[in-house]
Parts: sequence; C-alpha cells; structure tokens
Amino acid sequence: MKEKKLTLLLDIIQHNGNINRLTREGVSFKEVTDLTNEAVEKGYLAYEHEKITLTSQGIAYLAKTVDKIKRTDKAGWIAKDDKSQTAKLDKNAIFVPRQDELTF
Repeated sequence: MKEKKLTLLLDIIQHNGNINRLTREGVSFKEVTDLTNEAVEKGYLAYEHEKITLTSQGIAYLAKTVDKIKRTDKAGWIAKDDKSQTAKLDKNAIFVPRQDELTF
C-alpha cells in the first residue's frame, strides 16, 4: 500500500498535479510529508531552487510501478448518476420531462 502511495506522489510531482488525489485515497497531510521525506532519502526526489523535482532514479521507479496507480475498473473512476435515472417505462410510452428539470 505504501508503494502505491509513493508512486502516486511521484506521479503528482512529475505532472505538477494537486495532492488532493492523495487525500481522496485517504492519505493525511502528515503522511504526504512523510512520503516526501522518504522519497528524498531514497533519492527519488530532489529540492532544487525551492522546487521539488524527480531525479532519474525517481523517474525509473515511477516507470516501473506506474501500473499500481492505474484504475482499470470503470466503477472506481466513474460515479453512477442516480438522480438522472427514471423509472422503467413501457415500450410504447413517450417520456417528456418537465421544463424545469432540464439541466443541459
């Protein structure tokens, strides 16, 4: 599990992303700082001119473990929209929504 979090952190840093991806995975801000410090100690990250960048070792590690953060099940990354569903209608019925319910 920690390997997945570390891979996600490296991916966020490489793409200049937002750490909200980590917080949605249940990682606290303290854990983010611990992961960052661990990645610096392992040589995956470097502080240069007040910026955090991936080292060549970090890029290699990310390329090796990037499959751990990919979501292949659509239920995991597409939320079901229950509010737009209607009751099942007869085959010959015509559905006309009210004008105030249209949201497009």
